[in-house]
Amino acid sequence: MRTALGEYDEVITFGGNRSGKTTGCAKMVMQAVTESEDGHVVCFSQNADTSVKVQQAAVWEMMPKEFRRKTKSIDGYINFSMQNGFTGSSFIFPDTRTRVDFKTYTQFSNNQTILEGFEFGFRNPQGLNIGAWLDEYLGDAALVNTLRFRLATRNSKMLLGFTPIDGYTPFVNDYLRGAETLETKRAELLNRTVPVRQYSPERDAGIVYLHSDENPFGGYDRIAKDLRGANEDTVMVRAYGLPTKSMTSLLPNFSPEINVLSETPNKYGMTFPDKKELAWYQVVDPAFARNYVSIWAGVSENEEVFIRREWPDRDTYGEWALFGDPKWRYGPASKKLGFDIAAYVELFNEIEEELGIEVIERIGDSRFFAKENESNVDLFTSFYDYGLSFVPSDGQTEAIGCTALDEWFTYNPNYEIDEANRPRCYIHKDCGNLIESIISYNAAGKKDEALKDFFDALRYLRMSNAGLGPDYFADYHLETTMTKKGGY
Repeated sequence: MRTALGEYDEVITFGGNRSGKTTGCAKMVMQAVTESEDGHVVCFSQNADTSVKVQQAAVWEMMPKEFRRKTKSIDGYINFSMQNGFTGSSFIFPDTRTRVDFKTYTQFSNNQTILEGFEFGFRNPQGLNIGAWLDEYLGDAALVNTLRFRLATRNSKMLLGFTPIDGYTPFVNDYLRGAETLETKRAELLNRTVPVRQYSPERDAGIVYLHSDENPFGGYDRIAKDLRGANEDTVMVRAYGLPTKSMTSLLPNFSPEINVLSETPNKYGMTFPDKKELAWYQVVDPAFARNYVSIWAGVSENEEVFIRREWPDRDTYGEWALFGDPKWRYGPASKKLGFDIAAYVELFNEIEEELGIEVIERIGDSRFFAKENESNVDLFTSFYDYGLSFVPSDGQTEAIGCTALDEWFTYNPNYEIDEANRPRCYIHKDCGNLIESIISYNAAGKKDEALKDFFDALRYLRMSNAGLGPDYFADYHLETTMTKKGGY
């Protein structure tokens, strides 16, 4: 943790059960407080109760012995009780005249101006320059963005802690997306190596994992015993602090480690298959005020589904949805490019030519495709006139579609991934907006509506063929279906 704080402006720490994460963060904060003069550090916790019983108690344990008593002078003030924490939720360390304030996420949520006018950190740091510590942060980017401006003046660091027992939030996912592993360690309970330190290119931040076996006072032997026979995901989270799923996802079995493939073998030896071995489908979800959304998926002979391409793709157009305060909002990829039907047809043909595929069936959102324009022409007809034939998506409810999608991502986590025990659906790593949608979409109405478009495209694919899902067709079946035209 100390090494990461020396290299990055932000460090997020993940910890397994009893890994000492809060204790370690408190130690770093008190080290900063005692090393440099005239500083100001702010510490955030979930609520007043956890602030007193967890965060403030941890800082008090790290307080130098000579100050573990009531101290009152011109340059300092310390008064602590186990019942109420620090008087006024604050103390001033006498030797360095450094102030430490304890606040809660609820306070910031109720009044986002509580940090205005403050500068956190140290002007002339003699050691660690920590300006803020956020313990067990479950919020969005609003507080962190505010703190970044308060830390910039003194070029100080932000330390975040998170325990991924229930999964990770969209905000945390921003740190994990595309993380580069810098250091690994052998995990005894998994019999393989796991990350210890990573770099987050999305946030230009450090990621540190604290393992339960690194804390000699955490009762690791008991934890290891309790985890004997548990599935791999549970062990990863409980013993090594490795997040394995989103807290909000409608598809909790989806795992980027398993379901996201590329041309390079993953840890299970799986790669994206040869496109010539797949029967190809396209799904389009249109909109009036945004770009159309589309995905291209191939189905193998054993009925596994491989989604190879999305449009608008994240690498070219950016994020389709951005996590903000208080909800997801549409990102740069959704901004209309002004394409008419002819332009979309040209685009789709170019993408398929680039991929070297021929689509055997195209699926369009049944409600939107059936809407007629001022000339009483619907999208089915408009696309057909330009050479592309679409069939309507299944009209069953979103809940039915989500339940069906679960089947695509189900496997037994208690056994090894192999030909008999594996999910049925995989996404290429280039489909970043679809992956984000799968991880974070929660059907929370307006709060995450921006994520819905790509999720719907996946759902339409799953519910095709009267809810049975897309079929595989051998070459000899395609003589009449591989044409660009045809009715629906």
